[in-house]
Amino acid sequence: MKKYVVSLFVALALFGCATDPNSPDYPISQSDVQAETFTYINLGSDKTELWKRARNYIATAYGDSKAVLRVEDESGGTLIGKGLIRWKMLTTPLSPYCYSEYDIRFVAKDSKARLQLELLPGVPAISECVGWRLPSKYGYEQILSSFSAMSEQLESSLRGEGKLDAMKNF
Repeated sequence: MKKYVVSLFVALALFGCATDPNSPDYPISQSDVQAETFTYINLGSDKTELWKRARNYIATAYGDSKAVLRVEDESGGTLIGKGLIRWKMLTTPLSPYCYSEYDIRFVAKDSKARLQLELLPGVPAISECVGWRLPSKYGYEQILSSFSAMSEQLESSLRGEGKLDAMKNF
């Protein structure tokens, strides 16, 4: 049984290396990675209140804001940190899950704010996908979808609605 599992893993790895560049299982290139920027307007609160709501959202969504945030500048309305996101490598059912890091930049001003999320190249120690510095096209689509969900949840928090149900998967 152990030989079967190892053989299956090797076959999947070789399949991943032999895919067509147009396939969703093929890795993206650095030029495919774009920072995702989300702008929120007419929020109805001052900069300090928006900053506090964003910090509280991050603390709740990630479990611990200290583990994620590197800069917390209340007077400037700025939060800067790094997050970790999970994605499925291949479209096949037995595909492993991989992880990538991304930068988080949040800036608040009176009644408006901006969030920028940008995928970073490299392989975090927690990832099973050591040979993949960037995700597959399939994985990148999952990441962009997760970024959009994060943005929607943050906007809800900034508006004082504060629902975090969708973030429980991150």
